[in-house]
Amino acid sequence: MKTITVRASRAYDVKIGSGLLSTLGAEVKTICTASKAAIVSDTNVFPLYGNTAVESLINAGFEVVSFVFPAGEESKNGNTYLSLLNFLAENKLTRTDILIALGGGVVGDITGFAAATYLRGIPYIQVPTTVLAAVDSSVGGKTAIDLPAGKNLAGAFWQPSFVLCDIDCLDTLPEEIFRDGCAEIIKTAILFDE
Repeated sequence: MKTITVRASRAYDVKIGSGLLSTLGAEVKTICTASKAAIVSDTNVFPLYGNTAVESLINAGFEVVSFVFPAGEESKNGNTYLSLLNFLAENKLTRTDILIALGGGVVGDITGFAAATYLRGIPYIQVPTTVLAAVDSSVGGKTAIDLPAGKNLAGAFWQPSFVLCDIDCLDTLPEEIFRDGCAEIIKTAILFDE
């Protein structure tokens, strides 16, 4: 396992390795005192990794609720965002509880924006399941939803409390999605090379 510390408006660790998803609950326990965790995921990712995440959190003593929305960029909108906020309120999450984004960039963006705005800000954790989310959207605190006028027009900068990157989650990616993330890595490398 490798740990990288991100120093932004708030410092946090990114842990990268194989088999880490089953340690999610124990890792969350080390960074917060939450009693309730809300997993936010989509219909592609939750069937693959939801049970492992839920079980890990329950074993660590968390009460767990899950919000799962239809996969795809078309769900990154105000309706999904408001549904998530209402879900959090109905399940009585407080400022001392935590959100967990289990998925790719769409999941991370919506979860982060909800975390930034629900109760004027609660902590959240990124658990990226795509290469692109792992190397880009899960770090840096960029959160947003799309408006009919364009992408990412409503959002906030809200740093995660922690990022857990289990590289085993990348094994289930379609080849074109994996390559899309690799293109981001190459682009970044070129930009930083004189």
